Amino acid sequence: MTRKTIKVSNITCAQCAKSIESYFDELESIDAKVLVTSKKVIFNYDEETYDTLKIADHLRVIGYHPILTSEAHEKAKKREQIDLLITIILTLPLLWTMFAHLGFNIFVPEILMNGWLQLAITTPILFYSGRHFFKQAYHQVKARNLGMDALVVMGTSAAYLFSIYQTIIHRDHFHMMPDLYFETTAVIITMVLLGNYFESRVKEKTSDALQSLVRLGAKEARLFKDGKTSMVSIDDILPGDELIILANEKVPLDGIVIEGSSYIDESMLTGEPMPVAKKLEDKVVGSSMNIVNTIKIRVTAVGSDTILSKIIKTVEDTALIKPKAQRIADKIASLFVPIVVVISLLTFILWTIFGESGNIASAFAPAVAVLVISCPCALGLATPTSISVGSGIAFKSGILYKGGEFFELANKIDAIAFDKTGTLTKGHPEVIEVVGDSSHMIFTASLESHSNHPIAKSILDYYDRDILEIKDFSVLIGLGVKGIINDKMVYVGSKKLMESIQAKNTFDDQAYIGKGYTIFYTAIDQEVVNMIVISDPLKPDAKHMIEILKSRGITPYMITGDQEETARYIANQLSIEHIYFDVLPHEKAEIIQKIREEKQVVAFVGDGINDAPALKMADVGFAVGSGSDIAIDTSDVTLMHTDLKLVIDAIDLSLATLKNIYLNFFWAFAYNTVMIPLAALGYLNPSLAGIGMGFSSIMVVLNALSLKRFKFKTEAKGGTI
Repeated sequence: MTRKTIKVSNITCAQCAKSIESYFDELESIDAKVLVTSKKVIFNYDEETYDTLKIADHLRVIGYHPILTSEAHEKAKKREQIDLLITIILTLPLLWTMFAHLGFNIFVPEILMNGWLQLAITTPILFYSGRHFFKQAYHQVKARNLGMDALVVMGTSAAYLFSIYQTIIHRDHFHMMPDLYFETTAVIITMVLLGNYFESRVKEKTSDALQSLVRLGAKEARLFKDGKTSMVSIDDILPGDELIILANEKVPLDGIVIEGSSYIDESMLTGEPMPVAKKLEDKVVGSSMNIVNTIKIRVTAVGSDTILSKIIKTVEDTALIKPKAQRIADKIASLFVPIVVVISLLTFILWTIFGESGNIASAFAPAVAVLVISCPCALGLATPTSISVGSGIAFKSGILYKGGEFFELANKIDAIAFDKTGTLTKGHPEVIEVVGDSSHMIFTASLESHSNHPIAKSILDYYDRDILEIKDFSVLIGLGVKGIINDKMVYVGSKKLMESIQAKNTFDDQAYIGKGYTIFYTAIDQEVVNMIVISDPLKPDAKHMIEILKSRGITPYMITGDQEETARYIANQLSIEHIYFDVLPHEKAEIIQKIREEKQVVAFVGDGINDAPALKMADVGFAVGSGSDIAIDTSDVTLMHTDLKLVIDAIDLSLATLKNIYLNFFWAFAYNTVMIPLAALGYLNPSLAGIGMGFSSIMVVLNALSLKRFKFKTEAKGGTI
């Protein structure tokens, strides 16, 4: 299945989303998911059956306007502005008459009070400016999913038809016919369009993170083929192609360095400000920045397979998350329009029977006001707007939300299990101390330079000077390495290796036993010349994070493949009482299941690679890493860099987002609960009701944007928790 995201200019609310989704659900080999806040539709389809142009044609059939290019997007915005301007100009004279109808003592030219003139002005407003309301209402009726457009059509059409009837009845009167409602039709259309316009501008701010991600991608690449270099579109690059990247150029696509070396700025992905050294066979990520030297890469992923595309997909999918509260609201919204229509009819009947004048005209205004003041959009927008803003803030901080249940589960987490290596610890060993004659380190480093073991890397990081030539190098599995240097037999390895070769060892390791250290020795011609103390140190913020979790009543667990002695030492440093050691990767999921039997909601924090089963088994999975494929695929939350404070930040921001959603629901329900009765009792003019409906949706979006003021509790001097 192919994935394609298409911008649609006239998506306004959740009912639009339902109309589009239900239409494509009836077609084979394609499905659609709508991002209301960013006015986009995500399609998954069989490329043998559909292409972008065919999908766009289907959208037009149901009254929606696809935007396939940036130029078309600008044209659509300009057309929207021109339509709104024309509507406002035509509505102004009718608005003038409305004030006269409301009893204001103002001068109104008699010609403007003529019903036929008002009909001539209102007709283009209703059927040209309001044309998309009719189109979308028609498709909502077909899909049995009535929304705001249906209410607008019913309210404005009723006012329009009733006014035509009144004009015909009073055709002998040239002016001052107070029972005309042409201005109601015009003002409602204008106010709804104006509200949609401002709402669209505000919504654009809710998808800033997604837009900035899309802008990160390069558009062209320097292809090296048959000894020649040429600039080509990214879309024409295939896996295996070779690309040249100059200094201060973006890396176009994911690949492997095959020539040259340089420093790459990957802050867009990891959040780390320091550039990363890249040499032969190192991986580079598309949209990162090459800083120093020209390099050549072999492309490994294009299109939707790149890491950036997967991140964009995750951010898009986050906006589709529907917590339980939103699912309940959706059910209410599906019944909302029929209930409002019934209330409007009852209002009309009761006003006709019990109204002061007892006629149809006096009953008409409150009945139309009920239709127009109602706003199902606010209910539909409550969740997606808040989640869009929240996920944007999260991404800028290095957090990718994915799991739909996380927003509801975050405040219920009562246990968090941590993988040790790479999660609680830095994940790469470091030389803590060298005991013995330091001049012998040249022998140690020379031998380790031929090994790719993590311990070897830590020794070479510690000793970064010149090394000696080696002969007859070999790896002693589980023990160490050996080789001949300057005609001397040199061994580097464990105490067990030293004992097996019967090397003379005068070094005492008792001070380091039980503290989580790994001890290696160097022996030259059967005599141990140094002792190297190596450790995988704790992350600086690990202990403080565990303290915060405990203060919140969350029980920490540690799961590691290390031996008991090392595991207990690390756990004691962090004050973690619950420890599982000597655990194989596939056993971690079983342990998570065991913890779930004791606790309510269990989270797991791991590196997202060998911890994939545990991440899936946990109620909430946190993948700590750099956004690798497996992390994004298996976790509910991906932490883009290794700072553990992001675990707390992710929980806190999700709680703030959930509170914002509930506040939106409160506003949406309170607005409709208060305003519909006021309209039914005759306290709201239908034209003013149109203003109120637009105001309601805008308030929901503005409340969502208030999330941008959220401050992480872990922020402190120095940027640590």
